[in-house]
Amino acid sequence: MIKAATSRHYFTKIILCLLLTFLFHTGNVCPDTNKFEGEVLKYNIGFWLFKKVGTAIFKCEKDGDTLVVTIDASTTGFLDKIIHRHNIYRTTMMIDDITNRLKPINSYEKKVKRKKERIMVTDYNYENNMCNYKTWRRGVAHKEGSLKLEPKRCDDMISVSYNFRNEIYGEVKEGSSFNITTVYKDKSPNFSANVRSAEDSEEQSKWKDVLPDIKYVVDVALDPEALDSKEGKLVVLFTEDLIPVGYVAKDVIGFGDLYGFLVSDM
Repeated sequence: MIKAATSRHYFTKIILCLLLTFLFHTGNVCPDTNKFEGEVLKYNIGFWLFKKVGTAIFKCEKDGDTLVVTIDASTTGFLDKIIHRHNIYRTTMMIDDITNRLKPINSYEKKVKRKKERIMVTDYNYENNMCNYKTWRRGVAHKEGSLKLEPKRCDDMISVSYNFRNEIYGEVKEGSSFNITTVYKDKSPNFSANVRSAEDSEEQSKWKDVLPDIKYVVDVALDPEALDSKEGKLVVLFTEDLIPVGYVAKDVIGFGDLYGFLVSDM
């Protein structure tokens, strides 16, 4: 197991799971995006018998007329001594006064793997409908590119999270189904999400002793390569108030099921 944990994809896959988990933290729907200001969410992440091999903290702050979301994730304990990962994601978003949609203006991504460092900066130009990105490795410019933006294809994984919570894509309820497209580098990855009741479900039976308040389950279908899994299946677990108490990434190659639990919601 320890050997498997040294996979260079491990931490990136876990953070992707957490980003998607955060996407479905719908809370009480409200058209006022100011409600997100000051929000802090903390997750513990683990696999197999190791319940805490990493943490991720999501923080939302208001800066003038924009919202800034920062995600700080790192390995902990024995895993940190073996592979050491520290990822930071930050997106600055503006608020559309007419549609109330949050649109990314700039995003920053920093990934540290032991002593190696990779940085990516993305700028969104809505006047020319273009998304431009540039990457650095160990402080040296590495790659750059662009992608044409479209009305339904301009969100990064952070902005799409808040737009989902504000029901910009449609009402969130049992039986709801969504197909959402995002922007990353010069690609437009998309995924589907289906909401169902947790009553009498396999998830409730398996996790009820750890998470007794599970009410809803959201099945997310991704490209299998995104999770290094057989089917690309991510399951998100909710309370009756639609608070995401955990997730399970199914059949990840080299690990089996990866999981994460919300430990602090402020």
